Amino acid sequence: MPAVLRIIRRRKDERLLNPFNLRQGAVRSRGATQLYWVGYIAAAGRLFLQGSVPTLVLTVDRRDTDHVTTMIDDLCTGHPTCEWCESSRDGLQAYVRDRELAQMLAEWGAPGADPSEGSVPVALIPSSLLSHFVRGYLEGGRGMPPFGRRHVPLSHAAVRHIALEGPKEFLAGLNAALSKHAGTSVGDIRARRNGLAVLTYRGRAAARIVQFAYRGAERSLPRTASLRHPEEPSRSRNGAGSSTR
Repeated sequence: MPAVLRIIRRRKDERLLNPFNLRQGAVRSRGATQLYWVGYIAAAGRLFLQGSVPTLVLTVDRRDTDHVTTMIDDLCTGHPTCEWCESSRDGLQAYVRDRELAQMLAEWGAPGADPSEGSVPVALIPSSLLSHFVRGYLEGGRGMPPFGRRHVPLSHAAVRHIALEGPKEFLAGLNAALSKHAGTSVGDIRARRNGLAVLTYRGRAAARIVQFAYRGAERSLPRTASLRHPEEPSRSRNGAGSSTR
């Protein structure tokens, strides 16, 4: 793997959407993809605005390095760079530098040096895009079930445990949004010693959230293909609509 990857991108016609754009109804064709990445980055990244060039630091599973390149292709303009480093504490990390991306992420409340202070305004995400944000947050949660383990479940119904880590206020908003739009029971939120909290769903509630998150999936980790196209949709306890197509 090269130490530094320089990627040249042509300017895109569509600018990255901030919460105000979405609030005003400017949901363009790329809104679903961008909201997926906002969720992924909120779970896996930290944004550092100090220094000559703002930097997004992502903690990445070694199986998902190509996914970072996909993110850059989807979101970055101009001449972004991506540097890979090995952290003794956090493992493999990607350092992505792009000014417009950093500005958009700051407007979305991406976590900074202190992850407990970053909070994406879930209430501003249109209900039509919420599933994409949730899918990104699930997949970015390295070390947390269901994707922090070696094998990805083969169906929605096989997911029996979901744990989402983040600021307590953010998780409370996400919990309420999922209860309303995913039709699931309220999850359990508990504080952790690191200043963050964990939102947990078990049993049918966990399976229902995964079904909701992968409905109409336009962007996701390649290794979650079994959830985009479940092998056993007829066995889902959630009834009709278990297919993500």
